[in-house]
Amino acid sequence: MKAFLMVAAVVGVVAGQINFPGGRPGGGGGACDCQPISVCAISFDSVQANCQLGDGSEGVCCPQESADAAAARPAASAGAEAGMVNVNVRTQFTEPLVPVSQSELATASQAGTSAVSSLATLEQSMVQANRFVSRGTPASGHLHQSRISQAARDMDKRAWAIVQASTSVMDDLNLAPRASGLGLRNVRVSQTPLRDQCPSAVSCGNPSSKFRTADGSCNNQANPQWGKSNTPTQRILPPTYDDGLAAFRTLAKDGSKLPGPRNISSTILVDIDKPDATFTLSVMQWAQFMDHDFAHIPFPSLANNEGIECCSSDPNFPKHPRCMPIDLTGDRFYSQFGRTCMNFVRSMLAVGPGDACTFGFAEQLNQLTHWIDGSMVYGSTDEEQRSIRTMQNGLFSTSAGNMLPFNPNQGGECEAGLRNAKCFLAGESRVNEQPSLTVMHTLWMREHNRVATALQRFNPQWNDEQVYQEARRIVVAEIQHITFNEWLPIIVGPRFVRSFGLAVRRRGFSNDYNPTINPNMNNEFSTAAFRFGHSLVQGTLALFSQNGQVSTVQLRNNFNAPYLIQNEGRFDDLVRSLVQFPSQTFDNFVTSDLSNHLFQTPEFRFGMDLMSLNIHRGRDHGISTYNSIREVCGLRRARDFADLQDQINPRIIQRLQSLYKSVDDIDLFAGGMSETPLRKSLLGWTFTCIVGDQFARLKKGDRFFYDLGGQAGSFTEPQLNEIRRTSWARIICDNSELTAVQPLAFQLPTHRFNRPRPCNSFSIPQVDLSAWRN
Repeated sequence: MKAFLMVAAVVGVVAGQINFPGGRPGGGGGACDCQPISVCAISFDSVQANCQLGDGSEGVCCPQESADAAAARPAASAGAEAGMVNVNVRTQFTEPLVPVSQSELATASQAGTSAVSSLATLEQSMVQANRFVSRGTPASGHLHQSRISQAARDMDKRAWAIVQASTSVMDDLNLAPRASGLGLRNVRVSQTPLRDQCPSAVSCGNPSSKFRTADGSCNNQANPQWGKSNTPTQRILPPTYDDGLAAFRTLAKDGSKLPGPRNISSTILVDIDKPDATFTLSVMQWAQFMDHDFAHIPFPSLANNEGIECCSSDPNFPKHPRCMPIDLTGDRFYSQFGRTCMNFVRSMLAVGPGDACTFGFAEQLNQLTHWIDGSMVYGSTDEEQRSIRTMQNGLFSTSAGNMLPFNPNQGGECEAGLRNAKCFLAGESRVNEQPSLTVMHTLWMREHNRVATALQRFNPQWNDEQVYQEARRIVVAEIQHITFNEWLPIIVGPRFVRSFGLAVRRRGFSNDYNPTINPNMNNEFSTAAFRFGHSLVQGTLALFSQNGQVSTVQLRNNFNAPYLIQNEGRFDDLVRSLVQFPSQTFDNFVTSDLSNHLFQTPEFRFGMDLMSLNIHRGRDHGISTYNSIREVCGLRRARDFADLQDQINPRIIQRLQSLYKSVDDIDLFAGGMSETPLRKSLLGWTFTCIVGDQFARLKKGDRFFYDLGGQAGSFTEPQLNEIRRTSWARIICDNSELTAVQPLAFQLPTHRFNRPRPCNSFSIPQVDLSAWRN
């Protein structure tokens, strides 16, 4: 199982012995490749020399891999990537087949069917009796930030039947946890009366199409379900459910109860204001934007889309089986409001088609495509894509002021009306969650329309669908390039970018596609490691006007209500905040706007606690503990709390020890957030390992990745060279009223190479879309 991650590369870093296939980028020598720093995106301390661009402005000598080194790199299909392995996650978790007779399977199948029917009856009675979460509450805001698709509901129902049938087998045969969770994975549902609950096999059309499907299917031709929306996540290590199957993780190593998540949150993940000295608020916002591209594990609601109430004080209130509320008894903050319970509904589940449809441990559902494919902009189904298109000239719908279109389901998916605003509509339903996220969606909606307009001008003979798909293809490539060229090196550090084989090429095509790599979200990544961005969030937003005036607003007053943009016209002020205002430093400190006031509404002086939700969600999913994952990532397994000093400050270790009885009990999110960041990296060791591995899978397992050659979706070389000219700064210039911005917009303009430049300068080059003239 340790081979699951890119351990060879990671351990090589530990020993200081990184081996780069084909040599280190920049090792080719030769004349200076003078480029704008927005294209090169190198760290300032790596600048070897400066040079002059065509307009006389200053550029940098961009490191460039030699042609010989590029040609010498072995093909990815041979498994040549440093540390990457051929992985099918289900084969990693082996346990002998549990002997189950056909009659026992038939009985269990009936139990699964009955469980689905009983749940539907219970939920119908709750709807009829108006027993659900009250509108206008923080718990309601938590639910109504997003939409649950019908496809997700159908998948969850299938998985619920299979999990309940597995539970029946476990109980009847008195199975141990490992035999329940892993042994039953050898039993196929297709051989039982529940066979109809297995999803249909994915059907693919033209394998030579250069365009991605809307739902992410058919990217991998041998495994067309990989990356598809409404499919299961996968895992680095087997789950830690109490019963091995699906039961919430509540027990410590010694059999006692784990510490409460709110106690952990208020002891370790406290609020201290530490603005980052280097990085802009964009770093945090890009993390959330990317997360909404490839990961959304929803929790269920009732049939009328209202929330499941888990905190009723009425003893006659029916208890929903998906409820696992967070105990707030005695909490110093919540007790002043008389709150003893935080609403929490367990995540929705999924099963795979064909051989992936088995009994055994529960796996969570990802409602989005698993790829970096711009699905937060475009949607993760054909229906979602159609809902935001004009169906003319390849364009997206807009509202007044070139803003996002309004959601026709006002009062359904968000509660903007509480602050006299309307809900916007985008490819991802959480678009209204907070103002900076809405800004990101708006910028990229505008970028699509800008690209589509240019393509139609260059190719007037193209119809609406051709313009739309080609514009989508270009925009996705821009998102991928900015992510890997500018943003990811900040998160995991340039050294790990190289060791994971993720360094961006400056010329030519890459050839590292590997069809054996499953890109699906690792549960440990989406539920713990990639939530690192919550530490970067600013509780107070500074808004910068065009004339230099600065005003502030509290994040707690702006959840699910884009009134700053709609009612106050502060869109461009918010854009300036993204490039002029710093993120918070990555550490175990989290703003109270997230830990005490999440989804706070005008009628309340408190909200939910995102840190408690993160820890509780990890236990809901049964994800591996911190000590187990750090061992997978090449570190020595800690025998006691003192062994954590290789990664965690002793002061924080003392706090961990005051909460957890054993070092083996530490939740992955709490442990990873407590690690000291690596040099030139935003994250500590364990989160860097998990995040690096996932992005390697998203790149190397993607047949449509933007710089691949020899694929149906490959760009021409002139087109690819134009894609490489894009930058986060350029996107801002082209789609806002800003007339100047620093070339490296993820970094504060404190270095002379990164001082603000006019948007029309050579320093912030623009993609020349005439390369797509047919």
